[in-house]
This record gives sequence, C-alpha cells and structure tokens, in this order.
Amino acid sequence: MNYVGQSFHSMQCGHACISMITGESIQEICKNLQNNWSLSLRGDIMFYLNSKGYKTRLVQGVDITLDEIPNDSVVRFQYPNEIGHFVLKRNNKFYDPNIGEVLKYKDDHVVTHWLQYQIIEK
Repeated sequence: MNYVGQSFHSMQCGHACISMITGESIQEICKNLQNNWSLSLRGDIMFYLNSKGYKTRLVQGVDITLDEIPNDSVVRFQYPNEIGHFVLKRNNKFYDPNIGEVLKYKDDHVVTHWLQYQIIEK
C-alpha cells in the first residue's frame, strides 16, 4: 500500500482512503464517483469498493475504541465541531490523509463507524 494524502483544505479524505486501498488516483476516483468533494461511508466508499470487487462490512456503534477496529478498515471520526474525517487502518497503523501515519490519536477522536474491506479473489 502506498500512502496518499489529501490536498490542503480539501474534503477528499474519503477519496484518499479509496486511493490507498485500490491504487487508483484521487482524480480517477473523483471522475468515477462524479464527486470531488465530500463522501459518505455507506453511500460512496462502500458502493465504490463493492463495485471494484471488494467485500465490505459496515459497523456502527457507540463508545467504539480504536483498539477494537480491525485492520483493513476505513474509519470515520466525528470531531467535536461535528465535522467527520476518514482514515485507513492497516497493519495495526492508522494512515490519515490529512497528516500521514499516526501512532496514537488523542482521546477526543470519536469513532462513529468503520467499513471493513476484503478483496474477493476471482
């Protein structure tokens, strides 16, 4: 997997997570989704990965800890200002399109849900 960052002040964290998973460019993903701004986990990211041959599982909950999130997951954070943000968990590390590889997040990072993905071998 290659790390992909989002442009400064963009809302393309979801696009960047898809790019890290599929290897496609953010521009290609924007074109395919006909959306170059903000994505939803269920309506856009899950749909896109399923259309590319991935098996996905969406998990929602309350009081989700970062430790319980499995590898190969797109994680949605809800910040105190009500803005959401997507990061990728892989190999027990978090890859944040806004800042890079993250060793530990502060406690104010609230997880609302995550999308686990797996490539289906043909």
